Parts: sequence; C-alpha cells; structure tokens
Amino acid sequence: MMRTICSEHGGRLFATDDRYCIDNRATTAYTGLLAYAHGTVTPLEESTFTQRFRTDEVHAIWRQKKEPSNMNSLMQESS
Repeated sequence: MMRTICSEHGGRLFATDDRYCIDNRATTAYTGLLAYAHGTVTPLEESTFTQRFRTDEVHAIWRQKKEPSNMNSLMQESS
C-alpha cells in the first residue's frame, strides 16, 4: 500500500525495523490536536485504540480544510 501511495505522489519508500513502527506519542498527540482543532471530539468512554491501525482507514478531516485560526493558540496551550 505505501509503495503505491509513494509511486502515485512521486515519493520514495524506506522501510525500518518493526520495533520502530509503533505508536509514537508525539505524532499521536499532534494528530489529536489537529482533530480537536477541526471540531472532532470523542468522549473518553467512547474512545478506543488500535496500535497498528491502517493509515488508509483514517479519515483525516483536517486534510480537506484550511488550518483553523485557533491552531497556534491550541499548540501554545498544549506545551
């Protein structure tokens, strides 16, 4: 799947050891911040996780919209 995506977008694919292909807290937190900034909220009791979630199954709502005007203030609040 990744090879196809890279090919379609003129990118290059590099593989890494599986021990590094797991949840990265910084990217997870930033993804959550982007989702929140674009109005996506999931109550804790409804939240779940899948460590090896397929990237082609993620609906990234922020990819279709401009960056919200409050993004800088959200990033400052989270640091």
